[in-house]
Amino acid sequence: MILSCKIQSLAFYKYELYISPMESVKIKDLTVGDNVTAFYSVRRRDIREYSKGKFVSLELGDATGRIPAVVWEPDHFCLTDLDAGIVVKVKGSVGEYHNRKQMTISRIRLALDDEYSLEDILMHSPQSPEQRRNRIINLTEKVENTYIKQLLESFWKDEEFLDKFLTAAAGKLWHHAYIGGLSEHSANVAELTLRVAQGYDFLNNDYLIFGGLLHDIGKVETYSVKTSIDYTDVGRLVGHICIADTWIYERAHKIETFPESLLTKLRHLILSHQGEYETPVQPMMPEAFIIYYCDEIDSKMAALDRIRTKVETPGWSDYVKLLERFLYFDSVEEKK
Repeated sequence: MILSCKIQSLAFYKYELYISPMESVKIKDLTVGDNVTAFYSVRRRDIREYSKGKFVSLELGDATGRIPAVVWEPDHFCLTDLDAGIVVKVKGSVGEYHNRKQMTISRIRLALDDEYSLEDILMHSPQSPEQRRNRIINLTEKVENTYIKQLLESFWKDEEFLDKFLTAAAGKLWHHAYIGGLSEHSANVAELTLRVAQGYDFLNNDYLIFGGLLHDIGKVETYSVKTSIDYTDVGRLVGHICIADTWIYERAHKIETFPESLLTKLRHLILSHQGEYETPVQPMMPEAFIIYYCDEIDSKMAALDRIRTKVETPGWSDYVKLLERFLYFDSVEEKK
């Protein structure tokens, strides 16, 4: 497919001789009436039919957002080689459909590797990899139980694994769905559990740090982060909770005399972290409840913050299907 796309791309250079050079326009900056020549990743592609034949419905994305698009007169490239996950160069205009911005594409081709930067195509964590790594190491150093600390360090001292963890996303679309999102979210949850624990002296902080840092660690293998974020086969067929449990079980058994009773409790924190309905077991330890609720808080706040950026405050969002409601965002006065 890629070879065919490359050949098709070269053919399109003919029309580009008549396009004046310009910077790729970010999706967040698009306004109705704009004429655009830009590079975007294809998040979704569907071939549909209407009275005049076939048309292609797309969702395009970059590091700043997403926009629906349509090709009314699709060529061979659109109908065969165009697919989700590739980066394309498009020429089109921005209009409005059902009160939402939509791009009508007149030209589209595969982007060549040296024509765009991945940083422009995919969102990144606002924190640098070094900042996120330091947060993880600092939290690990707070652990007093030597077995739990050794188990955590077995992940972080594995440089190949740590690199993947620092790059991985925590979701496809909903929360922390960007490069570095997983490590940012994991550190957030661990730190949040410790703040909650200040009001309850019967909680085990070592358990909270462990669960906060590792509850989503299976997402390293759940999502593929290339020119877009998507599920891997093992991500769909096995799931991040089962992946994490397997890794923790295997690494713990490489640590001499690791107590089985302790391992059982640590596994419970991971297996129960999504609460009552989307998890192998329900939370049955105080620390498991804390991890579950802190995970919910951080994931929800990240998702709401993403939705908030699309709303002119104060005001209402579009209907959010996952929450089955509209959301109201008040304006926040700048602090002096």
